Amino acid sequence: MCRFSVQEYSKFRVILVSEAATALAESGKIGALNLLFKRHPYSLSPSMLKILAAIPETVPVQTYGQLLPGRSPPPRIALREEDWVECEEMVNFINRPPENHEIGIQLRTEPIVKLCLGYPWPSSSELSEWYRCRARDIDSCSGQLDNCLFLIDFACRKGISELQKFHEDILYLHQLIYSDENDADTCSNMSLISWEQLSDYEKFRMMLKGVKEENVVKKLHDRAIPFMQNRFHNIPFTKHQDIDGHFPSVHMDDSFLVKWLKEIASENKLDICLMVIEEGCRELHVNGFFKDEIEAVDCALQCIYLCTVTDRWSIMAALLTKLPQKQGKVCVIHIDSY
Repeated sequence: MCRFSVQEYSKFRVILVSEAATALAESGKIGALNLLFKRHPYSLSPSMLKILAAIPETVPVQTYGQLLPGRSPPPRIALREEDWVECEEMVNFINRPPENHEIGIQLRTEPIVKLCLGYPWPSSSELSEWYRCRARDIDSCSGQLDNCLFLIDFACRKGISELQKFHEDILYLHQLIYSDENDADTCSNMSLISWEQLSDYEKFRMMLKGVKEENVVKKLHDRAIPFMQNRFHNIPFTKHQDIDGHFPSVHMDDSFLVKWLKEIASENKLDICLMVIEEGCRELHVNGFFKDEIEAVDCALQCIYLCTVTDRWSIMAALLTKLPQKQGKVCVIHIDSY
């Protein structure tokens, strides 16, 4: 047993410290890996991201959160006191490759590595891309979205602000899958990669997939409307060119809610439209459903025109009564296209 320990120690002495760290990471030995990073920060920094990526995806992120890199290296690194021989002259000697490679490895103490290489640190773009890839790998390999969320939360708190929108995306997907037991099958098989590939409007639609009269208002308030308000910024304008090449009118693109209501109306689900428009007009300038009275009225009229069945007259009439009043009359706009 003693002979085996000596052999293992001899092997450890000559192996690259980065290879030893990778082996510890692959086996999930976070305590030993943490110690190695503390003792050899300068030796491990060039391969830090590769080492951390070797940790099994099922290992809770909280256990190695202290190892995750931030935007800049730690301000203070505690090393042992340098020996008198660990100086520039020794660095110059080591930079001349010795005949024995194993001796060269053993000569590179941590203070000497510090003098040779300094403390290289990944750029913000490299860190951002690594965190994204790591989160996708965790979700793809283990399906543990909680781990993805913790990982990107650590990154944001460590100053990598470029990941804020990505963090929000994971949070929305997490809420969609886990927050409501009644619709667990709505997108339980949705992967993080697939979720990322959806447009913001498609994500909005997923949040309302399968809604009914009794729950559409709650889901709008809980998820869809906050998402729309967060993502529907800087609303684009579409210019309509006339036959003379001029642009006499400018049209504001439909909001996510208006676009979705028009789709629902084209499926003849006016009862759901009624519930939404009634709620949206109740406190129009507070709840964020519609931008203003004009948008609410325009949306209601378009929903009515898009309905193709002939037995929804009572719902159409009820819908019109829910529209905002202005000086005793319904606020109406001209729709030339109808």
